Amino acid sequence: MFDCAENKKDASSQPGIEDQQLIDLVNRLTDLSEQDVALLIEVRHTLPFISDLEGGDAYIDILTKDNHLAVVVAQHSSPEASFYTHSPVGDIMWRKNEPGVYRTLEIGVPTRELKASVSDRNIIVRQNVSAITNSQNQIIGVLIVEKHLHQSPVEKSFLKQEYPTADTISSGGEIQFIAEYMNDAVLFFDIQGICVYANPLAKQIYLGLNYQDEIEGLTFENLSFGNYTYHDLIEKRQIDHNEIKIGQYNLKVTCTATWNEERQFKGAVLIIKDITEIKNKETELIVKSAAIAEIHHRVKNNLQTIISLIGMQSNRTNNEQVKSFSRDIISRIYSISLTHEILAHNSVDYIDIKEMLSRMFNSSMSFIVPEGLDLNLELFGDEISLQSDTVMAIAMVVNELIQNCIKHAFISRQTGRVTLTIVKGDIYSCITITDDGAGCSGTGNRSGMGLKLVKSLVKDKLKGDIDISSNSPGTKVRFTFICNENYY
Repeated sequence: MFDCAENKKDASSQPGIEDQQLIDLVNRLTDLSEQDVALLIEVRHTLPFISDLEGGDAYIDILTKDNHLAVVVAQHSSPEASFYTHSPVGDIMWRKNEPGVYRTLEIGVPTRELKASVSDRNIIVRQNVSAITNSQNQIIGVLIVEKHLHQSPVEKSFLKQEYPTADTISSGGEIQFIAEYMNDAVLFFDIQGICVYANPLAKQIYLGLNYQDEIEGLTFENLSFGNYTYHDLIEKRQIDHNEIKIGQYNLKVTCTATWNEERQFKGAVLIIKDITEIKNKETELIVKSAAIAEIHHRVKNNLQTIISLIGMQSNRTNNEQVKSFSRDIISRIYSISLTHEILAHNSVDYIDIKEMLSRMFNSSMSFIVPEGLDLNLELFGDEISLQSDTVMAIAMVVNELIQNCIKHAFISRQTGRVTLTIVKGDIYSCITITDDGAGCSGTGNRSGMGLKLVKSLVKDKLKGDIDISSNSPGTKVRFTFICNENYY
């Protein structure tokens, strides 16, 4: 990496034309700080020396603020040696032409002698790319040196004959045969760090990264995705795991040196798992989850608005029957609204029944309990998490049953108690609601709209049964519901 620990700048000096051009480009295309820009200017001043020393073009590229495009912000070369017909400063360098530049910009790994192309003249070059980092070790740009491609087909053929084949590493080719059909990319490297075999999936991935060289014959440093050398890998004598995002890919990379029984170094294996689709699905789920939470929040707000309007209308009348009807409607709407409120905060589609009912009791007492009645609501039992639509149905059932208690059990009374118990079962769970009210003989009046709604929800939505028993000590209602979703 091209690093600069000290950043000395004469504040009184005015930037030259090329420095100002760099400043303008960086400020327009990135969010880099003034200190980062000053460091890039320092590196720009070294470009003439680097160009003369290496005998090729020298550039500085940066990534735009969206991290998608590489742009040239500085360049130097002798007129005779330049590959460009015009100054490339300000031009976009496309990934398909310069994969090594994007590789170093995105993950900081240096690139050595990797093939690239000059788009405006269709010239193939070799690039050396190093990251430019600031004092926080953040990549702010790359230093690039380009040279003409000198390697001939004869030299390439000699290169393949010089080093061991994949069969040598894989003991007769058995591992190579297996690698051909693996779902992961596999690359074998010889003792000198040259790739001697890449399976079809590996070639496909590097082709997707716009590598223009044949993979077999490239060095480990140009193919790896970790910021370490081949020598580092040998010295560590351990497996290295790395997960990176580069270009269109999310990759999980495993690299290990190989040794024989005499502990002699034999080479290395690089295994790459393409997890792009998994990561894309994760991102999609996060976005959808946020959208669903926002929808629940808006539904809850709209229902609260309806509750307020009904309450305001109810306050404008002295008719007790209208007020009673209004309380019933508000209570029903509130039980639905509370479900959406919980879902908006939890961002999941599962709700604990006990938590839901507890919050409903604490929040709705003011408009379901008439004035003059001191009602004690008690909640006991197990915690059961179910999908939101099931919990919403349970809340509506409980709400109707509580309202029924309040209307009929405590007539001419100033105090009362209602106990609710939740019991979790393997398949069916149950909720029991008991009051200490007046009760009634026989079956009582069970033809009201509220009880019809309750029975319909229990049977059709919750797939359960309901039992009502009422005597002089009070009324007991028990209903069941399926708590194991596999039985739906």
